[in-house]
Amino acid sequence: MFALLSLLLIPVIIYFAFYFQRIISFFYPQKNFFISIICFLIAVLFVYPARNFFSFWAVIVLHLFAFSLLTDMIMWLIHKKKSNHILDSIYRLGLIPLLCVCILLGYGYINMKDVHAVQYTIETQKQLSQNYKVAFISDLHFPNTMNKNELIQYCNDISKENPDFVLLGGDIVDERTTLQQMQQTFQALSTIQNQYGIYYVYGNHDQALYASQPAFTPEILKQTIEQNNIHILCDDSIRIQDEITLIGRDDRSHQRVSTSDLLQNVSSDDFLLLMDHQPVELDTNNQLQIDLQVSGHTHGGQMFPVGILSEWLGFGEMNYGYRQLSHMQVVVSSGIAGWGYPLRTGSQSEYLIINIQSQS
Repeated sequence: MFALLSLLLIPVIIYFAFYFQRIISFFYPQKNFFISIICFLIAVLFVYPARNFFSFWAVIVLHLFAFSLLTDMIMWLIHKKKSNHILDSIYRLGLIPLLCVCILLGYGYINMKDVHAVQYTIETQKQLSQNYKVAFISDLHFPNTMNKNELIQYCNDISKENPDFVLLGGDIVDERTTLQQMQQTFQALSTIQNQYGIYYVYGNHDQALYASQPAFTPEILKQTIEQNNIHILCDDSIRIQDEITLIGRDDRSHQRVSTSDLLQNVSSDDFLLLMDHQPVELDTNNQLQIDLQVSGHTHGGQMFPVGILSEWLGFGEMNYGYRQLSHMQVVVSSGIAGWGYPLRTGSQSEYLIINIQSQS
């Protein structure tokens, strides 16, 4: 994988060799083969660390590359009409793409930290004895974008919504979370005030299976969650108030049973709420008469234009938001935080408040 990415970065290296040479030529206009070699070596040192596509440096390099290309095209169009000495100087110094990257990354950081409370109303033909308010949190990836005190404040904000029960949709912690941070996370989440419990499903990152030396084992994670009175639903279900069946799937990255197997002893008269970290098997679950599926995982396309490209190219079954199928309704959250780096330019950070009610 790294070898392939390295090959793909060769055109980027060549481009930045000319980019740095253009900057140097502003101060030393005379062409020099030695300077060209130096610029190429600088470009290699600048670009090569970006072969780790999920690194923060890759974000900087690729955005600078994109903004530089865009600037080149704009300057070419301007030069076709009229040359401007001041604008030419700014362009040769490479300041325009640098400024654009700084603005974008600054916005990405602020946007990531700005968490929204998003409301959905789900109506069902099934008769419920009351309206239910459900809080849904996914993709926290603690502590990538917030500290313990900030998390506690969000938990307090959710408590003020008076949810009947709370759903934790996976990737609450990940490979970068320390043992102490993992313990602090579930201690904080357990303080959310509710009527009927807090329920959790595994994501693909929670158990730190991608780390060579994880800070905690899956057993310690499970023990910590349960010690904080949070119920783990791993291919399991639980009945709430004798009229809602909450079905929690293990993540699709693990070996798991089918949804149909989980419905064997479930009453079809209940409102069937399925929680799956990844928004998958939507058609199957719809055919099985699931009433509502809630998922996360996609981050709504954390970095622009990932979300748009996913939709256009058909990657995944659903990227973000609400969808009504022939029977089932689906809600996919972009998550309360994000993975990899504390930046979000393609979506918003959010937790969900889902109101479930019978049709009047």
